[in-house]
Amino acid sequence: MLRIVIVDDETSIREGLAKMIGKESDRFHIDGSFSNGQEVLDFTADSEFDVVITDIRMPLVDGLELTRELKQIRPDTRCIIMSGFTDFEYARQALRYSAVDYLLKPINKKQLFGLLYQLDNEKELALGKEQQLRSKLLLTYLRSLPSLCQQMPELILPLPHFSVTIIKGSDLEALHSSVTLLRRLPQNRFDVIDTKEREITLITYYANPPGPEEIARLAESLRQFPHPGIVQAGSSPGYTDPANLSRAYSEARRACDRGMYCKESWSYCSYIQEFGEELEVNELFARNREALVQSMQVLNIQQALKYLEMQFHELELAKASREALIRLCELAFEAAGTELHEWGKIFGPAIPAWLEEQLQSCLRFDEMKDSFTGEFSTGLQQIREGRLTQGGKSVEIVKKWIAEHYDEQAELGNLASMVYLTPSYLSKLFKHETGLTITDYLIEVRIRKAKQLLLHSSELKIHEVGTEVGYPDPAYFNKLFKRIVGVTPNEYKKISNRNNVF
Repeated sequence: MLRIVIVDDETSIREGLAKMIGKESDRFHIDGSFSNGQEVLDFTADSEFDVVITDIRMPLVDGLELTRELKQIRPDTRCIIMSGFTDFEYARQALRYSAVDYLLKPINKKQLFGLLYQLDNEKELALGKEQQLRSKLLLTYLRSLPSLCQQMPELILPLPHFSVTIIKGSDLEALHSSVTLLRRLPQNRFDVIDTKEREITLITYYANPPGPEEIARLAESLRQFPHPGIVQAGSSPGYTDPANLSRAYSEARRACDRGMYCKESWSYCSYIQEFGEELEVNELFARNREALVQSMQVLNIQQALKYLEMQFHELELAKASREALIRLCELAFEAAGTELHEWGKIFGPAIPAWLEEQLQSCLRFDEMKDSFTGEFSTGLQQIREGRLTQGGKSVEIVKKWIAEHYDEQAELGNLASMVYLTPSYLSKLFKHETGLTITDYLIEVRIRKAKQLLLHSSELKIHEVGTEVGYPDPAYFNKLFKRIVGVTPNEYKKISNRNNVF
């Protein structure tokens, strides 16, 4: 948009020219209309404009002096001189002061608009190149840690103050179109930064420190355009130092994330100090991890989902950020991968990229929670069905191994890995199938074998029998045998021989 100032000491000419230009195109905006050059110079101190259309002969400061002054203080401002035939020599002097052109009165509309369109195109081209370079630098600042921003090269912004606004929505294409329309409004000055996220990042510039209402005005302007579905926006406070760009970006994202907990289709939130510290997700998960793990180990899906729901609820109460919610999902996946060896075969070693992208695209908290718990539940169900199919086989494999290796140390972890189950689940499954723990079953097998040796291997001494069945400590073997059988190994051998028990 081309910002234009008109200067002429004749009111009718000023007003007529302003009306004519205003009706021609929304690419042209009249920022001011003045009767002499001094008024323009006073206006220059607090205002931004691109083009001055000025008469030559005016009181106080004429058009030539104004052109010369602007060349010194605002070298980028373009000046168009209006003159009559008698002022032609003055017009030639104005061109030496870098006036872009002169127009003879009465003004030829075609000539004037051709010149204004040309200047607007030149401005857009220059701004495009400038913004492209600045956007690359801004992106680096946004994605850097605040401490690193302090060490980066100085970044010159278009105006002294800035804030960051993040916008998300169901239809990003429609939002981008609305943002393009917003740029044409003279009161808006911002850069659009492509962060490669499912969001639109705007850095808005201000001449003076902006308050919350002024910062919110950009989002409120956006709200005037029709948008299908959901739109969420959030802004940072105002800052001056570009080193705070990273901080402002984080604050704007967190403010925007508040929209996940809003039931309305449109939401806007400004970051304020009352947000407080982000909830520590690692600590939250650690408090409930053991209960969740126990539920997963026995594949009690409803109970596992209950513990997950409890943690999601705490994050909902704290209105946690999207990053915090995804971190909870990552921790739950890591726990499942550690406790359930089949989990990695279904999802891989960590939360899969497709699921993270799915979570990032959710605009509502409930949608995000349901999306994750649905996938989590499906994974547990697949493992449960697989284990039910091979459950009996697993117990038989362990029983067979014990029968063949009863004299060896039976490590629960090794037995579990042999049948691709977790130790905890194998223990529960074995007890369910046999009525005994694995330890009790092993003792039963060893004592049964000891009885056989005591009956049929008379050449073996008692302590040798104990060693044969996995109990090299004679005292422990004697004590265990008596607890199980009711008599000591020696007494059992005597009684059996006397009764001729085979």
